[in-house]
Amino acid sequence: MPSLKDLLELMNSSWPVAMVLLLAGAAILVGHESSITAHYFVALPTWTAGAAFIAVAFGGSMLSVTALRFLIDWASGPFRRRRNAKWKKDQLASLSDLSEPEKILLAWAFANRTRVFSAPYFHPVTKALTAKGLLMIPGGNHHTDKTPFEIPQYLWDFLKEDLADDDLKQFVGIDLFRQEW
Repeated sequence: MPSLKDLLELMNSSWPVAMVLLLAGAAILVGHESSITAHYFVALPTWTAGAAFIAVAFGGSMLSVTALRFLIDWASGPFRRRRNAKWKKDQLASLSDLSEPEKILLAWAFANRTRVFSAPYFHPVTKALTAKGLLMIPGGNHHTDKTPFEIPQYLWDFLKEDLADDDLKQFVGIDLFRQEW
């Protein structure tokens, strides 16, 4: 008999597993109720029909939830995209409010053509930009002295346009995090 944990793991499985459960259980139930039973299902235990019914119930409910989730995600997609575009627009508008060290860091990254750079985790400028959503820390294990920071693509594209004509030669090749600024 499966445990509750086994049933919960089954409920979290993907829709192809649910489809297999539904089709296999339905085939067994149809075979059990038709004349096929006399020829092929004679050797099966008596509880097979009950187990098949449970499999059909679980498979059907899992597919229903997956379909409902898909429909909700599909229907809410335009609203999420609009909200995301507004958030990005607000983020780009907030660039004028950055402190001088924060602007220098973004200009330095652009001048060195690097969207991803390593910096101390507790550096005040990287912490501030991360808190504002202008820097991201990629997933994984990192050392606090050399934490990778990533500039989001929408911000990088904006920096390409905004800083294209600026003279940023003073930032090229320097290690910004070994200096006081």
